[in-house]
Amino acid sequence: MASTNVTDTNSPNQLAASRPLPPDQISPKSVVLRIFQIKNVFKRNWKLLLILLGLGGGIGLIYDLLHKTKITYTGTIMFNLGGGGSSGGSFGELGQLAGAFGLSSGAPDANIFVGDNFLIYAKSRPVVEKTLMKSDTINGKDTLLLNYYIRHSGIQDLEWEDNDSLHAFYFDHPKLPGEYNKLEQVAMTDIYTRIATEMAVKQPERKSSFMELSTFMEDEKLAATFLTNHLKTIEEDYQRKQTKKTREMYNLLTSRADSLANRLTGTENKLAQYMDQNQQVVVAQARITENKLTRNSGFLTTLYYQALQQADNMRLSLIRETPLFTIIKPVYYPLYREVLTTAGMQIGIVFGIVLSILVIFLRETYRSVMKEE
Repeated sequence: MASTNVTDTNSPNQLAASRPLPPDQISPKSVVLRIFQIKNVFKRNWKLLLILLGLGGGIGLIYDLLHKTKITYTGTIMFNLGGGGSSGGSFGELGQLAGAFGLSSGAPDANIFVGDNFLIYAKSRPVVEKTLMKSDTINGKDTLLLNYYIRHSGIQDLEWEDNDSLHAFYFDHPKLPGEYNKLEQVAMTDIYTRIATEMAVKQPERKSSFMELSTFMEDEKLAATFLTNHLKTIEEDYQRKQTKKTREMYNLLTSRADSLANRLTGTENKLAQYMDQNQQVVVAQARITENKLTRNSGFLTTLYYQALQQADNMRLSLIRETPLFTIIKPVYYPLYREVLTTAGMQIGIVFGIVLSILVIFLRETYRSVMKEE
């Protein structure tokens, strides 16, 4: 009987050898082949890769050399706003009880010195302009802070480098916003836009009532001086706004007391003059006039002393309601110094790598297409 070679199609080894890999799996052989292909691609294009990397790095290096290194000084003041204000909200004790359990009436607090309102207020343009219009002793000279900022902040060499009018600009004396001319308005807008990026107001701890005001500028003395004066501006404005109604009432009572004092003085002078002229007169009509003047003088005296007492009470209330502004941590010298350098060379190298990959990909694609043809 002749023997024949029969292939056993039911053998599991034969099935495993002839079965292709799933599309989502990569065999070790294909990985090795890919590595050799990449190696060959690198051998063919290594000169192009080095040229593009050198070109990108060189351009970045030139950019770094043309741009100066920037040095900034960071100053910080920690303070607390407290006292002088009533904490009773629209619902009084009920509102405080609801706040203790994390509940609220849904309406935001209208006080500009509370929460996020204060963070926006401290960086607002009107407050910053008041600070810039202050004068301070810098290097032994009484200097307008705005002019010192223009000369030492770097704005003349950056934002105003190509503008001849602004490059030599300065303020002759402090002015109110309504007194600015057109050039001064443009200058102040540029200055405030720059300062808004150079300062920050934050709450260091969520559960604390402390606030932190910080600024970073190119001149150490400018940063410290601006920070100190800006905090004084906030304090003055804060106290003025918080005691506005009480001061208005105090001024009204003081004016009333002065008016009564003038009328009382006039009445007493008339009474004294009348008594000097009618010492020997016993006519009833004269006595009536004298009694009338005496009564008016006594009445005005009572009103005057009452007005003085009310003015004194209002002045005490004004002192009691003046908010307590406490500096927790003042500015300390030397300020934190940070050197900011440009990253042109690093960016140029990265750009060169990306460009090299793109060029090599297009070159190898074209080469493979030409081979197939």
